[in-house]
Amino acid sequence: MADEAIHIRDFPPFIRFKLEESFRQGIFKRSLKRVSEVEVSISPEEFWSSVEEEFEGSRYELIFGKVSGRILKTLEKSPLRAKEILERNPDISTYSIYHAIIRLKDRKHIKKKDERWELRKDYFDRVRVSDLAKIIDMKNESDRRKKGVSIKDLEMATYLWSGYERVRDREGVSFQSTSYGRWYQNHFALARAVKEWERGNTNIPQWALIAIAELADLDIEEREVISSYCLPPGVKIVPYYKRRYKLPIEVSSDFDIIALQILMKWSEDGLVYPAKRKKEIFKRLHHTFGSFQSDRIPLSIREIIEKYYQIPGCRRNAIRIPEKMKERWEQRPYHEKTLSKIMVLEALFELEQPRRIYEIISRSRDFLEDVARILKDLGIGDGDGDIKITKRKDRPHYRSYLPKKVKENLEELKEKVEKIKIEKGIDFLVERERTELISNVKKYWGEKGVNVLSNMALDRGVRDLDIARACGVRPKEVRKILYELIDRAIITCIREETPELVEYYYFLNPEGIRKFLAGEKNVKEEEEEEEKEREEDFKYPFPEESTFYQRRAQ
Repeated sequence: MADEAIHIRDFPPFIRFKLEESFRQGIFKRSLKRVSEVEVSISPEEFWSSVEEEFEGSRYELIFGKVSGRILKTLEKSPLRAKEILERNPDISTYSIYHAIIRLKDRKHIKKKDERWELRKDYFDRVRVSDLAKIIDMKNESDRRKKGVSIKDLEMATYLWSGYERVRDREGVSFQSTSYGRWYQNHFALARAVKEWERGNTNIPQWALIAIAELADLDIEEREVISSYCLPPGVKIVPYYKRRYKLPIEVSSDFDIIALQILMKWSEDGLVYPAKRKKEIFKRLHHTFGSFQSDRIPLSIREIIEKYYQIPGCRRNAIRIPEKMKERWEQRPYHEKTLSKIMVLEALFELEQPRRIYEIISRSRDFLEDVARILKDLGIGDGDGDIKITKRKDRPHYRSYLPKKVKENLEELKEKVEKIKIEKGIDFLVERERTELISNVKKYWGEKGVNVLSNMALDRGVRDLDIARACGVRPKEVRKILYELIDRAIITCIREETPELVEYYYFLNPEGIRKFLAGEKNVKEEEEEEEKEREEDFKYPFPEESTFYQRRAQ
């Protein structure tokens, strides 16, 4: 049903995720093990030269310690025997040099060739995260101890720091921001946060989770590993609804409607008004994002929608239909594009409500002009030009009415497009058979049955809830129609079972459709034959009187 999805990597960077415990332990174990060897994009010669100048010592001794560093520095010019190494470092004990050589060999920094020890490779031809973390630690003596973090935590903070700076600058986080988790004083403060993330004491922000997952080479969407997420201090969202996992977030026509309803009806603190629309909006939110306990739209949902549709922070009197939404519509096939626009218009004008007048009220004239342009693109005007937009008297609002004739045109267009959509899905039938199928489905199950069938395909299974949301029909009614279609063998389904949930996916059944049409044809032929027999057996009960009246008429 959805042609696109919002993946976790597309979320706003400061949304925080609570991970399933075993996954959290595994991802940090793997990433902490690998992080030290990650290269830093710094010019090696410039970096090491500046370090030697600042600390007034050899780069070997700074990184490997006094004894190991002296040995490596000694071997820098040419390979040497162990005895020659001892002779050139008389102030170091034989025991210390012997153990240092063994340690350097085990770590593959040196190797033995023809009784001589030589450098295995030039260690300083690149800069690693572990090297940079060690230098940062040396520059800030005792800071790591004050924060109570390990060198591994500092290495992870060093690895993450450049990514943190990018999202901080992109989001415009001010210096020493009071926003939770959006500002870290230095690498040690971030290292302390890493320690808390690893222990599960605090939730991990999106920008860090993506970077750590890439380092650990783990897919955070491969299985259901997100327990909840939120944008502090907002309400947490549990990404499950009716036992279905809601990550990644499906982007469909229903998602477009959510975005437009929120743009029109939310306040800055997430309240929905008028209150009578709250139940409808919240139902869509739960189906799309998952469960949350709040009478306000969670801040994280608002941020996700704003980021996906690239909606700039603007006043209510300047909202527009997002350009990205329009672009998505135009990229779809004709029937899908048209149905998406129709569904949006139905939601904005609230056409499912029985009323005399259908209208949209908004502070933004530009928004109403965008709506009028959609109607014009669909070609369902009333012949008097564009939909008229009027200013409300003594109020900062504009309103736009949908004339009765335009509403009727919209319904006719929807029926026509749904028919095209069905015909595309059943193009394995000849034209006559397609017409018969649509006619028979409509005869038995009405327009709702046609809508259900229009959202099904041969090669892609569809869930009942997805069909219900696409058709605007209650799930209970959709299931009833699906069961009856299965009984007639028009569709089939497959069952997918997980430890948490049983899912059914519904498909069109070509063989069953042909048998259904053949059966309907036989029934029709039998009815015609019976009607013909009845006409042949019919006799007027009083033939004499009939003759008499015929003579009088002459």
